[in-house]
Amino acid sequence: MVLTSAHYAISFREASRPCYRSKNPPGLYAMILECYFDDSSDARREKYYACGGLIGSPAQWDRFDILWNTETKGLSKPFHATECECGYGQFKNWPKTRRDDLMARLTSVVRQLRLYGYASIVPVTAFKEVFPLLKEHEAFHVAIAHVAVNMAHIADRGNMDVAIWFENGSHGGAAMDIVDSLKKTAWKPAQRLKGPYFGPKELRPLQSADLIAREAFKHIDNLGVRPMRKPLIQLSEKLFFMLWNKGTLEHFAANGGPKNLQAMYTSADIPDVAKLNHFWKKSWGINEKTK
Repeated sequence: MVLTSAHYAISFREASRPCYRSKNPPGLYAMILECYFDDSSDARREKYYACGGLIGSPAQWDRFDILWNTETKGLSKPFHATECECGYGQFKNWPKTRRDDLMARLTSVVRQLRLYGYASIVPVTAFKEVFPLLKEHEAFHVAIAHVAVNMAHIADRGNMDVAIWFENGSHGGAAMDIVDSLKKTAWKPAQRLKGPYFGPKELRPLQSADLIAREAFKHIDNLGVRPMRKPLIQLSEKLFFMLWNKGTLEHFAANGGPKNLQAMYTSADIPDVAKLNHFWKKSWGINEKTK
């Protein structure tokens, strides 16, 4: 799948730019950053896999915990974006207006604290075409690796370390292997990575990661079909999404694929390398159907 707008394309390395959009981005000058990521996909895992989350300083996350708890303290279970949107689980008897209001208040917490969001999205169909011998869940492992590489870039540019968190689950072993493999390379930014660490959904930053991953998946799934979603509009100035396409997956495969993570962090040095589609700032306004 390739978007018709080639203008909105970016290399792997350039993905670290969202946190440096101005000379003085607030809240990012600390000895260490913390980032929390979660996955999102469709029920059958046949469209896209998204790995998305938020980045901030420890002080920002401390304030976040208080504000998010204030908005969700009446819930019987940890917040799940899909349940809230669709009226499932603990939201089964909630009217849509009440669910929409909660979502708006939670996105307001993220916006108020000026946390930065990032997501990597892999199209499952294109992944299967390029990697026919791999299982579809390994598309998500590519997104995890992409996230880890770009968190290392961001931290290194700011001369900081970055603690990376994921939810406990079936992908934990893969996340551990990916981050450990990066740390063992000679690539200097990888030494900025701390963790990975894992926690349950009760960890509130992971609930916000669930929201961002969901919005990343839904934005790409809806592109050219439905209007931009309200939570995404509210957070758009602080979000940066990257969408793999068949060209970038083919380039990745030609350079070793998932077994050679070096292909991710050296791609910007190769002339004419295939570019990922990106969604950031003005590019959120595109409303073209994908091919």
